[in-house]
Amino acid sequence: MGGIQTNETIGIILPASVYDRLADGRSQINVRAYQEAADQFNLTAAFFKVKDIKPGRPTISAWIKQENGYHQMTIPLPKVMYTRAFLSRRQQKFLTEKGILFYNQKGFKHDKYRMHTMIEEDPELRHCLPHTERADRTTFHTMMRTYDSLILKPVDGSLGAGIMHVEKVSKNNWRVEFQMKRKQWETKTFQHEIPDVILKAFEARPYLIQEKILLATHEGRPFDLRVVVQRDHTGEWVLAGILCKVSPRTDQFITNISQGGDSLSFDEVLTNHPDLPLGQTRDVIEQTALQLARHIDRYARHIADIAFDLALDASGRVYFIESNFRGRYGNVRYKGKRLEEWKAKHTNPVGYGRFLYDQMQQP
Repeated sequence: MGGIQTNETIGIILPASVYDRLADGRSQINVRAYQEAADQFNLTAAFFKVKDIKPGRPTISAWIKQENGYHQMTIPLPKVMYTRAFLSRRQQKFLTEKGILFYNQKGFKHDKYRMHTMIEEDPELRHCLPHTERADRTTFHTMMRTYDSLILKPVDGSLGAGIMHVEKVSKNNWRVEFQMKRKQWETKTFQHEIPDVILKAFEARPYLIQEKILLATHEGRPFDLRVVVQRDHTGEWVLAGILCKVSPRTDQFITNISQGGDSLSFDEVLTNHPDLPLGQTRDVIEQTALQLARHIDRYARHIADIAFDLALDASGRVYFIESNFRGRYGNVRYKGKRLEEWKAKHTNPVGYGRFLYDQMQQP
């Protein structure tokens, strides 16, 4: 590819925890992965944290790899930046005025209902949406008349916090399952009167109500999918990896890793699955995830990394559950194909920085 040009430096804005390890001289596997990607695409990787960007200052203090390790250097602001942290509005305004391309900033406010309605605007994607309503007394009773099993979740929640499961157990009796403490669940039965635990949740914060998808299972335990799509060196959206989140118990509806769920490879779960052929199922998931990314991309500003939570029922139908900008790709705790997927999640967005530089150079 030729020698590295001084103006082809990609700024990589690290989360504070990752930056601190680098600054302290400790080994950081994420930094090594980004560095390998930068070398591959003939870019100089400059690592810094979001607080290092000072509006009005045209330079920045960054860690750059030299022959004998990383050294902190003062350099001009890189023309392209990949962010793994949130920029303030003042920083965004400053960088924009300087003509600096920064990508992977949070797409928009985390709002599950807004995302649902946004996707609903695409007639080709409506089929992958579970029936969803804003939660109040009226919609709760309406959904109870329509479905025998419901999921209640905060509009802005994460990591499974605040989720409740409502299920019909007999002709006139219902049961709500809710979390009192982390990984500690309680149940209450009711008939027509909505339980206080639900009403108080609705009053405390906005909730939505969804039909509960009957998830496909692995060894009897329900599972759903974390599907990562990113922009790569071609500028296009690509599938970076699929992970299965498996519930800790056969009777547990939560699959979140933070709530005790297991993280398993897609191939491990789908190989020899009695109902879901591996190749065909992967193709459907990939097609759905890429179509979702392209649609959401029209509403967001320069995103390059989306982690989708998708549900898969026993027939192989794919449902959209929620999306997260900038998935968390921690240390490698696995080998084989999942290692390659983990590395791809660092390579693709740096390759996209290469694409942006190439676009700048076109007449």
